[in-house]
Amino acid sequence: MKKWEKYIEDNMRYVQYLIDQVRRETENEDVSAFVGISDAEFLQYFNDAQHRLQSLITAKHSRVFTTEATIDIVSGQESYDLPSDIFLDNKIHSAEYSSTGDTDDYYILDEGEYRDRAPGSSGSPSKYIRLSGKIILAPAPTSGKIRLNYVKRVRELDLRRAKLGVSSTGTVLTLENNTLLTDAVDLNNHSYICIVDDEGVSKNKNLKISSVTETQINITSSVSVSANDFIVGGKDTTTHSDLPRNVERYLISYCAWKILKRDSSVDSREATGELQEMERDIIESYAMISDDVQFIPEINTWDDWGI
Repeated sequence: MKKWEKYIEDNMRYVQYLIDQVRRETENEDVSAFVGISDAEFLQYFNDAQHRLQSLITAKHSRVFTTEATIDIVSGQESYDLPSDIFLDNKIHSAEYSSTGDTDDYYILDEGEYRDRAPGSSGSPSKYIRLSGKIILAPAPTSGKIRLNYVKRVRELDLRRAKLGVSSTGTVLTLENNTLLTDAVDLNNHSYICIVDDEGVSKNKNLKISSVTETQINITSSVSVSANDFIVGGKDTTTHSDLPRNVERYLISYCAWKILKRDSSVDSREATGELQEMERDIIESYAMISDDVQFIPEINTWDDWGI
């Protein structure tokens, strides 16, 4: 469990319920293919809100969203893809290397610059270099693992696009009642899908789509899936925000503010101040999660404190 997860008393609600609430609050409940504000626009505003908030929190408390991942070494390979959910494509706190992969063998690598790259050489790396969503080891190792501590980006929000009808293993995902929950065009706008349970917990992620019909979704790699789970569009996506429930009010207020601005409402000016106040309160609340004591001095019992 990450530090910030233990402060989550309850998961945030399904994003469709949040959209419905903002529609009511902003009087935008009438919607069709040609009239009103689409769910896609609401989703964009909710995603903008959670990414803005994560940026503000990370700027003040950089370790709140830190998580860990390991990467298997390929002999002689110097460059490795960073995790797809890394914040800003390169937000790494530390990189460690183990020639055996055993926990006791890891040692910390120094962060280097591009000029430290050592192409064509091999051995135990001493440095890592960040470059456009990749990590480069210098020199290139021949075995072992990399262990990364990095800032994890909160997942994008999406609606439930389909429900799995049967449990299966393979490249064909059969849909419940042979129907999509939204138009097939919505999924065809994506190259990848994720599978989540009814609370947004990830079951399979970043599955590449080969084709979509009203009855099934074909993917390029074989996976095992469970009936009654849901399909969402895109990479690293979910139906419930990774942020805690007490942040839900901010996402709703931000989305409502964007809708009011879109409609040129005078209420948007008042909402701006309220949003800024919420942001300050939320950022301050995260201080107690990240601002741990980093060092406690050791007091020798034999010291003479009476002098």
